[in-house]
Amino acid sequence: ICRPKGTALMSWFYEIRSSDNALLLKRDDGFVDVEAAKSAARAEAKQMKSSHQPGVPQLGRVMVGQNREQPTRF
Repeated sequence: ICRPKGTALMSWFYEIRSSDNALLLKRDDGFVDVEAAKSAARAEAKQMKSSHQPGVPQLGRVMVGQNREQPTRF
């Protein structure tokens, strides 16, 4: 990885929350960019929505954000 010394390595994660804002799922797989995280989140939300079961909270929103991680290699 080529980056200036002292800069942080960033990765992306996503969360799927219920309609009452409770966290249903968080994937912190270190997606390389925001579009990869959004795409994975949308696919997961679609799958969760299509397999809804009674007693399981309804999907509310999908959120994507950045994580700061320590590099494993230089």
